[in-house]
Amino acid sequence: MIISGASLSGNNTRLVANSSISDFVILKHFEVIIKPPKAPIIKEVLWNPPIFNWVKCNTRGASLGNPGQSACGGLFRNSTSDFLGAFAINLGINSTFNSELNGAMVAIEIAHCMNW
Repeated sequence: MIISGASLSGNNTRLVANSSISDFVILKHFEVIIKPPKAPIIKEVLWNPPIFNWVKCNTRGASLGNPGQSACGGLFRNSTSDFLGAFAINLGINSTFNSELNGAMVAIEIAHCMNW
């Protein structure tokens, strides 16, 4: 009765399975049809170098939850695409907005110190 109830509710749900092997084994035991998650959308992103004698910094801030564990980072390159430096900072519990803002502020501070 438990197996048929789990199978019935599992096969009638719209949820998808995660990638855990232990969950997969349990669902198979209860005769639940596994629904794989949809494939992620892949987008091509092109990076263009800055104009002559300029330095470009690409920054990113993110948090796991909002607020949640967060970090920011950045990457500096010149007009010939040479790597000039990078940074990554753990910010603790923070919002996504503050993480992005911290990344931009740190990039400005580093650029100022390096006379870029």
